[in-house]
Amino acid sequence: MFDVIERLKAAWTDKYVVIDSPAPELARFARATGLVKTVNMNGRCLVEFDQYNNTGWYDIDPSYLKVVPKPLPKPAEPKAKPAAKAAAPAKPAAKPAAGGAKKPSTADILAAARGKAASPAAAKPTGKLSTADILAAARGKKAAPEAVAPAAEAAVPAAAPPAPEPAPPTVAKPAAGPLPTTTAEKIAWCRAHDAKG
Repeated sequence: MFDVIERLKAAWTDKYVVIDSPAPELARFARATGLVKTVNMNGRCLVEFDQYNNTGWYDIDPSYLKVVPKPLPKPAEPKAKPAAKAAAPAKPAAKPAAGGAKKPSTADILAAARGKAASPAAAKPTGKLSTADILAAARGKKAAPEAVAPAAEAAVPAAAPPAPEPAPPTVAKPAAGPLPTTTAEKIAWCRAHDAKG
């Protein structure tokens, strides 16, 4: 038995193979070339196929395999230039003229990446401020306080005068006298008073 396995290992190990069987369970390997890594103790080849970046070894009977010559290496895919390198020439325009005294803002960096120089006038808000600008000003971040004040006042509506309180509802007071204590007296009292209302 061990001699047969050793002969199979010598015959099949490191050979390139393709599937040579109409078995439906092997149809997924129909167009792939595999490399026999070894033969296990039950006499089946352990094959690694070169498809889908799959590194698994599949246990396949040698009668389903056919030895083929070594396949040609796959052509290397051309690599596209990264977008960051294409935008690199536009970055020096975003540097401030003051010799690096001020760090560029995110808007400046994005404008430089798009190929436009960010102007200081475009960075300042004009007219109505957005909610983000109002919140930034409230937190003490960079926003013009004179521009925030009118927008904040416009955002808060003027308080309306308080509405007059409604008069409390009038509740009918029970008739003077002793209140009923027994169940029969309570029923009689309810019948007498509810019929009037």
